[in-house]
Amino acid sequence: MLEKYAQEISEYLSSMMGRSIIITDTNGIIIGAPAKERLGEFHPPSVPCVKYKKMSFDDAEAAKKLGVWYPGSTVPLFYNGRVIGTAAIAGEPEVVLQFTMLVKNQIESMLREKILSPGMGSPQKKINELARDIGRFDPDGDDLALLTKRAARLGVNLEGPRGVIAIFFSNFRGLALEKNPVKLSYESFTDPISEEIDYSSTHSRVIELMREVFPDPQALIASVSRDRFAIICPYEHSDDERLMEEAEAAAERANDIHRKLKEASIETLIAIGRPARDIYELPMSYKNAWDVVKIADRLTLPPGVYSFRALLLEEMLLSVKPCFPLRFLDKKLEALRGDNDANELAETFKVYCESLFSKHLAAERLHLHRNTLSYRLRKIEERLGISMLDFRQLMACYMALHIKELGGPERR
Repeated sequence: MLEKYAQEISEYLSSMMGRSIIITDTNGIIIGAPAKERLGEFHPPSVPCVKYKKMSFDDAEAAKKLGVWYPGSTVPLFYNGRVIGTAAIAGEPEVVLQFTMLVKNQIESMLREKILSPGMGSPQKKINELARDIGRFDPDGDDLALLTKRAARLGVNLEGPRGVIAIFFSNFRGLALEKNPVKLSYESFTDPISEEIDYSSTHSRVIELMREVFPDPQALIASVSRDRFAIICPYEHSDDERLMEEAEAAAERANDIHRKLKEASIETLIAIGRPARDIYELPMSYKNAWDVVKIADRLTLPPGVYSFRALLLEEMLLSVKPCFPLRFLDKKLEALRGDNDANELAETFKVYCESLFSKHLAAERLHLHRNTLSYRLRKIEERLGISMLDFRQLMACYMALHIKELGGPERR
C-alpha cells in the first residue's frame, strides 16, 4: 500500500522542503524519489533502520562507505504498529536533524489520510462526529429521528439507558498526539523485532485499547478532539439503583483504561457521567462527564478515574451565579491573607469542615497537635468574624472558599 502513494508524497515533500526525500519499502528498495532514475535502486541504510526501528544518521564519509549518493538521515515509517518502509532525507545530519521527525510525521499523516480514510478511518470519523453531536443535541429543539438514523447506519441503537465516560489526556494539554513520543504496547503483536507501536499510530491504538476494555459493539468509542475521547456505552437497566451499579462497574473498567494508558506514559483524567435513562438524558450525561473532567482539572486532582457522585458539590458550586452574597463572602475570605499563613489557614479551615467539625479528626488529617489546630481555628474566627459553633456561617464560608478554588462560578 505504501508503493501506491510513495512517489507522489516524495515529490511533494521534496519540492516543499527543498531537499531530496526518498521513500523505500521494507527491503530498502527505493519506491519514491524526486529523481525518478533512482526508483528501484537499493538504499543500504534503510535495512538496519527497518530491522531496529530506529532513526540513523550518516555523514559524507559514512554515506560513501555505504555506497549512497548523499549524507543524511533515515527514519522508519509506521502503519498500524508495523514498519512499512523508510524515509531518507539528504543533508548533513546536524542540519537535517531539526526537521527529520517533522518529515516523518508528515509522511505518516499523509499515509493515514490516504490509506485509513477510505477504509477504517471513514466509519471512525462518523462515530467521532456522532459522539460530538450527541453532546450538542438539544432534546427540546433538535430532530431526534435524525440522530437515531445516523446511529442506526453505524449499527448502533441509541434507545435505552446509557452511560458516558470522558477521557482527557492531562499530560498532552491540547498538543497533537503525533508530536508526543508515546509508545503503546501491543498485547497481541507477535513480531519479536518490535513490541511497540510508533507514536504516529497512537490515536488509532488508543481507540483499539478502549475497544478491548469495552468490547460491546453497541458502545460508541470516539475521539472528540486531539486529547479527548468519549465512550458512550449501553446499560441494561433503567431503574436508579441498578443504573448506579452499572455506572460503578463502568468505573472499574475505566480504571483498566487508566492503568494501560499510564503504562504507555499517558496520564488521564477519566470521568464517569450521570447515567442516562434514555436518549433525551444522554446529552446531559455527556456534558456532566466533561464537567467532572473540568472540575478535576481545575482542582489539580491527580490522574485517575472520578465519578460524578464524588464531585457533586463541586459541580453544584460551579453552577452558582455571581451574586452579592458571594462577593460579600469573597471579601471576607480576603481576611485570611493577613499574614504569610494564608494557604495554611485556608487548608486548615477546609479540612476542619470536611472532618465534620471534629478537632480530633482534623488534627489527625493535618498531622497537627490539637493545641496547634485550636490556635489556627481561633485565628480563622478572628479574621473571618465567624464562630466555629455557627454551622450556617461555616458552610457559607466553606462553599465560597471552594468556589474560589474552582476558579469562580460559571458565567451563564
